[in-house]
Amino acid sequence: MENKKYTIGEFGRISGVSAKTIRFYDEKGLLKPIGYSEAGYRYYDESSFVTLQRILLLRYLGMSLEQIKETVCNSTLSLEESLQEQKKLLNEKKRHLDRVIDAVDKVQNAEEGQTWENLVEAIRILEVSDMIIKQYRSDDNLNRRISLHNYSTGKIPWADWVLENLELSEGMDILCLGCGNAANLVAIADNLPRNLTFLLTDYSEGMLEKAKENLATKQDVFEEKDIKISYQVADANCLALLGSYDRITANHMLYHVEKRQELFRKVKQLLKPDGMFCATTIGDTHMQELHEFVERFDAKIEVPFHRVSCGFHLENGREQLQTVFDHIECAICNSDLLVDAAEPVYEYVYSFPGNAAELIRDRKEEFLRKVEEIIERDGAFYIHKSTGMFRCRVNESREDIIARITRMEQYFDEIREATEKDTKAVHKDDALQKKWQELLAYYEGGQWLKDYECDERGELPRDLKRGVLSEDGVYNLISEIEG
Repeated sequence: MENKKYTIGEFGRISGVSAKTIRFYDEKGLLKPIGYSEAGYRYYDESSFVTLQRILLLRYLGMSLEQIKETVCNSTLSLEESLQEQKKLLNEKKRHLDRVIDAVDKVQNAEEGQTWENLVEAIRILEVSDMIIKQYRSDDNLNRRISLHNYSTGKIPWADWVLENLELSEGMDILCLGCGNAANLVAIADNLPRNLTFLLTDYSEGMLEKAKENLATKQDVFEEKDIKISYQVADANCLALLGSYDRITANHMLYHVEKRQELFRKVKQLLKPDGMFCATTIGDTHMQELHEFVERFDAKIEVPFHRVSCGFHLENGREQLQTVFDHIECAICNSDLLVDAAEPVYEYVYSFPGNAAELIRDRKEEFLRKVEEIIERDGAFYIHKSTGMFRCRVNESREDIIARITRMEQYFDEIREATEKDTKAVHKDDALQKKWQELLAYYEGGQWLKDYECDERGELPRDLKRGVLSEDGVYNLISEIEG
């Protein structure tokens, strides 16, 4: 069957887009006609509608015409795959809008004297959050930045240094906040202990997809070591997770989180009593030599990382964490960069959020020449790195223990009541299933035994409802549900 052709007028009437706009997209190389009539009139077909829809969606999401051209022209996605990708991007935009609305609400509801502070915060969210979302929608810019760190002077690679400081042991449960493309986990896969369980979370669905793709290259290692990995889209500003974890990590991402104190309190709830929260970040002087070089090359280039990371860095992180955690130590990674090639420096700067790519793209040869002059003069381009990890632990209070037992008791009662009506209830209700998984982790992960021993020592109030501490009760419920 012949593919129906549409003139530019018909195409415009059906799509609701003006002929002038369609011609403009043609001139920019975004939406080429499928052919021309003998008189030179443009023809379009059904595939043209697919391309136009994608262009309009990407414009709505804030992409420049150049970015849209690169995305559309290089795409090999089917219609179904394209729509799935667009849905992911729209969900990210929706989460960003929710942040903006929340910021505006804070300004409206601010107490007298706090309006200005909240207004400044709302402006920062509007400017920075959208920029970060665009940067981390895929891992292209992340890869450009990572490649520069191959020139590290550290005794061991960064990923190995992080692993060393995590102090992992067999059987641990690990929650990774803002996992990115999981490059670090790929790098340390061969050195991980056995029988670990990872939950990888990220704000970006696209980044999680890339993490799955990267970790698939180590699937044989994970299977041999009985390491289980699951994935979940999650916004650290409103973290809604259940479970309990031996380690919770947040690598170079807390400065993107507006509601850090809320997140820290949630992390404390999710940590097992002997668990540890590990957060890496940078310091004030991180990459200072590179930033100064960029400013000399073109002062118009935005170097936003200090502005982005100033919310949580090595100099101010401890005071924020100590409002929630009892024990905090900061480990510093002694490692700088000696870069003896110009291209990685260019790629790193090109990846900057903001206008860097636009300003240096047409001056690439000049940029490379300037870097090569430094390398020829000094032997290498020296760049100082200021990086480290905050390691945080909590001392559980009596109130914390009582709150946990009360929560588990509530889950126990809800699940038992639902199961009495329908033995498959847990498998039919997502909310109930999450509570069941947390109850199982509580019982099988050893926390139940510690609470039981605490009760045996008489450290809990006599009037506390404690049916969940009955081993027979929980065991019978597990047998009934798991069969």
